[in-house]
Amino acid sequence: MSKVSTAIRFAPEEKSWIQKYADFQGKSFSDVVRDAVLEKIEDEADLRAYDVALASNDGTSYSMDEIDKIFDGR
Repeated sequence: MSKVSTAIRFAPEEKSWIQKYADFQGKSFSDVVRDAVLEKIEDEADLRAYDVALASNDGTSYSMDEIDKIFDGR
């Protein structure tokens, strides 16, 4: 996958803190920032999907035994 470059501004102490974390993890600065942003986006998408599912919940619930019976009956 090709990558493009972009600029993000950090306060010097923030950049230092991120770089120290990256060094500790054995990752590049870019990898740490990219991973953090993508994880944040995924978390937000998961939360929105959960909210949608919760809003359409009809109140039906199943015990683990009932779920076992449903899937064992396949």
